Amino acid sequence: MKDALDMFDSRKIKPMRDIIYESLRQAIFEGRFKTGERLVEHELAEKLNVSRTPVREALRKLEIEGLVEHIPRKGVVIKGFKKEDIIEIFTIRGVLEGLAVRYVANNITEAEIKQLEELVELMRKSNSKGDIDKLMNQCKEFNEIIIRASKMPRLIEMINTLQEYTEKTRRVTMASNNRRINVLKEHEEIFKAIAERDPDRAEKLVKEHLEAAKQSYLKTFAEDGNY
Repeated sequence: MKDALDMFDSRKIKPMRDIIYESLRQAIFEGRFKTGERLVEHELAEKLNVSRTPVREALRKLEIEGLVEHIPRKGVVIKGFKKEDIIEIFTIRGVLEGLAVRYVANNITEAEIKQLEELVELMRKSNSKGDIDKLMNQCKEFNEIIIRASKMPRLIEMINTLQEYTEKTRRVTMASNNRRINVLKEHEEIFKAIAERDPDRAEKLVKEHLEAAKQSYLKTFAEDGNY
């Protein structure tokens, strides 16, 4: 357990169970735990220097969210994602992000268009240099600008939550040079549709982009069945 858990700070002004929940959740999304790995209540409490009660409450929240599961005689373990989970999450993302980009195409400001245009150019440069980490960060920023531009807080929150679930898929698929090239083209086309204020085309392109990402990820793990 590193990173998110190592940065745990019990002095944060939040209910302890929420701090622990957020720390564990982030560690799960960062891939710091393997599917099937046990989360032992008393060990976590000792590591985080807290009582077992908030740890138990945090694990309960993670179980409700579907990130862990309680197995008799084994305890709480990391659940991991099945093929069906990936398909479900990307399908919901397609609907929500399609809705968001329709609104954005009709209401985006010139300043926001300029931000996206500059990012697309930076993405081209990063891709040509083979700087994958920088490209991934720029792609993420590109998506964040679009979602924020919808100006719909509840929709933004739902989309952000789903994107956290699929963060791991981005790292897997972007390891492929062909996928990186396609991602860049897809973002360029999405930007063009938004800049031209074409909501129908923007929605169609976002859904196609997410479908391509889903298929690329599923194909990567089709042989070993590990999602």
